[in-house]
Order: sequence, then C-alpha cells, then structure tokens
Amino acid sequence: APLKRVALGRLAHTSALSPPAAGVDFDSFSFGLNGVQTDSMWVSTFNAEHGEWDVGGLVPRGPLALDPASTAINYGQSIFEGLKAFRQVDGGVKIFRPDRNAARMREGSARFLLPDLPEELFLHACDAVVAANARWVPPHKRGTLYLRPLLLGSGAALGVGPSPVTTFCVYASPVGNYFKGGVGEAPPISLQVAGQYRRAMRGGAGRTKAAGNYAPCFAASKEAKGAGFSETLFLDAAQGTFIEEAGASNFFAVVPAASGGLELVTPPVEAGTILPGVTRASVLALARAELGHLLTAGVAERPLALEEIEHATEVFCTGTGASISSVGSVTAPLGEDGCSAMYEMNGWGEVTKAVANKLFAIQWGDCADEHQWMREVCAPEDVALRLSGLQHVASSAAAAQRA
Repeated sequence: APLKRVALGRLAHTSALSPPAAGVDFDSFSFGLNGVQTDSMWVSTFNAEHGEWDVGGLVPRGPLALDPASTAINYGQSIFEGLKAFRQVDGGVKIFRPDRNAARMREGSARFLLPDLPEELFLHACDAVVAANARWVPPHKRGTLYLRPLLLGSGAALGVGPSPVTTFCVYASPVGNYFKGGVGEAPPISLQVAGQYRRAMRGGAGRTKAAGNYAPCFAASKEAKGAGFSETLFLDAAQGTFIEEAGASNFFAVVPAASGGLELVTPPVEAGTILPGVTRASVLALARAELGHLLTAGVAERPLALEEIEHATEVFCTGTGASISSVGSVTAPLGEDGCSAMYEMNGWGEVTKAVANKLFAIQWGDCADEHQWMREVCAPEDVALRLSGLQHVASSAAAAQRA
C-alpha cells in the first residue's frame, strides 16, 4: 500500500522544537537502534522515465516496499550517509556539517549512476526528520540523534544496469555518547592489521559510501574481535604496506618528522580507495588552525607506511559514530601463527585530546562556531515554509540532468 504522507505543518503546534521525551533512559543508549522506533522518516522518489524528483515528504517510520528485482538488492546500487543532530544547551538542535554529507552523496550518486540529488532537498529532508523526531533528540551532552540518508535503486530491472526508479529516504535513531566518561576517560581501542583482507583498490569505489563496501569487511572485523581486538586496520591492495582505513573509520598518526618536531599524518583520499570522512576533514581543519604549538612539523595528507607506526607518539581514528577514538595498540601478523605489537600507548595523547575537545565543544555549542559547521534546525512550521521552493529546485535539477 502507498505510504501515507504526513503534513509538515501539522507535526507540532508550538514555535519551538519538542523537548526530549520524558521517561526515556537516554544514558543507557549505545550506538544502535536501542529498541526505539522514531516517529517519522522522509521519502522522495525519482522516476527515470519522467526525469524528475518527486519532492516527497514525511511518512510514518516503517518498512520500505522493494520489488525483489530492485537493483539495490540484486546489484548493490545503493549508497548512504551518516550524520548527527546535537541538542544545544538552550534546547535548540543543530546538525553537524550536513552540507558535506550532501556533497558526498552527490559524488557517490554519479559513481553509481543514481540521479543527482539536489543539496537543498537533502538538507530540507534532514531538517524535517529532526524536527518531526525532536522528542528523540537526547538532552544536551547525553547523546545525539543519528540520521541515516539512503539513496537506492528501488525499481525492478533484471538486466544489469541502473534502476528506472530511485528512492531517497532519511530515517533517524537516538544514540548514546560513544564515550560515556568523556574525552580521555574511555579506554583506547586496539587494532589488528588485516592479513589476507583488503578493503578497496584503485579504480574501484572505495571513496564512495556504498552499502557494498561494508559487508565485505564483516569477516575481517569478526576475526579481529574474535582474537580480542576492537577492529581491523586495512592496508593498501597493491603492496600491502600502506595504511588505509581502520574498520569504518579514517586513521591518523602523530609521528616524528625527519626535519624535527611532530607531524600529524592521515592517508590521502585522492587515490579513490579511502572514504573522505566529514569528521576527518574537520579534524584536519582544526589541527591546522589550532594545534601548531603541538604539531611543529605540520599536518600532512600523505601515504603512511605501516612501519612508521612503530615510531608514532599517538594514533587515533575518526568517524561519525565515535567522532574520535584513541588507539592504544596496533598489532600486525608475524609469520603464520604469531603477531607483533607495533604500537602501544596507555590513555589518550595530547593531540588526540586537544582535537577531540575542540570538536565536541563546537558540536555541543560550548564555543563559537567559527567555521560555521553547525546547521540550526527550525521548528516544524518553519521547516514547512521551505517546502514550496523545493519543487522548483527539484524540477530545475531534473531539467539539468535531462540536458
């Protein structure tokens, strides 16, 4: 049956976003669904025959109906995003850098031959989902509302090729703080260097946030956790000597520079094998702007050989889920049965703590948002006022795509 649309302007009768739901133990939530089904999600569709987006709207949170011959199910024509909304001290809610997620989804859609999704539609959908589910945004500093935008080939096509119909969906789930004790209190994670597994190769789709990039990593992650490690550290496919990603996170190391001083290094994304993370880009910007006194040799995006980790003074990972995770050990295979710890550290390093504290201060509104990274979410009535302009945006995008 068709999904019933919910009018944006009828979602609330006040001029402010709903406060957190009463009686909910937000502090018990982990990074997961936590047994909660939020109230609404956003659904839009694109029909290749007509060549235009249906702007769509909010619908009750629930299953999507997919034909078993849909290209998302059969051929993996599916990409997604992940971002968070933060309750501010004044009760308002802001989303962290959604424009970057919109841009990355548009890049991914081109790689997967999915229709271009207008940035305005992406941002409006995120705003509307947060406003409609505002009661599920945890109190200030007690968790966040995680948003998961999906773009998938939902039309039926038995032949190998792009879908005739595309669905854009945004759903949400309240999640707990990854670090229950705050920055510097959580125990560092441990990484096991992947032996036989590789995540991506040049010419592939490693830099796209595609659904099919994650399932192949399940086996490596399961093996690492079975051996007592937190996650897998993947190396490059060509030589197996350069670091790429840690599980689903970007990787950073503070290493001594040949010219003296310390340098913050992260593998480059230009080769197309590494996801250009939003948190990764934010950490690079903050480190370059504010940590020169600690990183006297600067900040670099360059190939990082595994052997360099033996001399690292700090290692950490970045991603939307945990934001920043300190790494306590990196262990590599040694022969057929053994392994060797290449890097070990207790606690959080000075650079890791400094960049994490600054990033969290921006997200929670504890300091000035000098980079203008936080997007304020309007009350439902205000969000509804933007809807009329979106139809023109979607029609213009469709006309440009046809041209």
